[in-house]
Amino acid sequence: MSHAPARLGVSAMAIGHVVMIGVMAMTPVHIKGAGHEAARTLGIVGLVLSFHIAGMFAFAPIVGWLTDKLGRRPVIFTGIALLLAACALAGSAGHDTARLAAGLMTLGLGWSATMVAGSTMLSESVPVELRATAQGLSDLVMGLAGATAGAISGVIVDAWGYSTLTLLAALATVPLIALVSFSTRGMGNRVEAVNG
Repeated sequence: MSHAPARLGVSAMAIGHVVMIGVMAMTPVHIKGAGHEAARTLGIVGLVLSFHIAGMFAFAPIVGWLTDKLGRRPVIFTGIALLLAACALAGSAGHDTARLAAGLMTLGLGWSATMVAGSTMLSESVPVELRATAQGLSDLVMGLAGATAGAISGVIVDAWGYSTLTLLAALATVPLIALVSFSTRGMGNRVEAVNG
């Protein structure tokens, strides 16, 4: 079993989930803060979250194809870039519905990329007899990470606002950026050593 790819796969899924849950969970609260009448607020929330869910799932087959075509690490990097772009869009949107919808759709796409590439990396880096156990463990880690993000996001929005939440969500990707970069560099060094 290769532990580094398995760790990277689980980390990609967990951190992607942290960013997605943290921002998504507080977006309806942020929209409500605009002070629209209840029916209009509900319509805006429905629209924005519909775009978000489309980003999460509608393009998953394409993300899977890209994961096979380009490789797991490049798609994880793409997912990180999309998550950062989503945080920038949503955090600077104010109460602009179109910009929030674009931000939340991008958030869903980033989550999809980290989820598909991360789960692929995990499943192919463990022996067949350990895959169910590894998947169960990764689901537990991802669930705990998402639950923590959901709980903390409310506290952050209450104390400092939605823009601060999106900034902190963006900063949550830093460990994943370091892990992907380190594992890619380490992999390149191993190839050079073999070829040398």
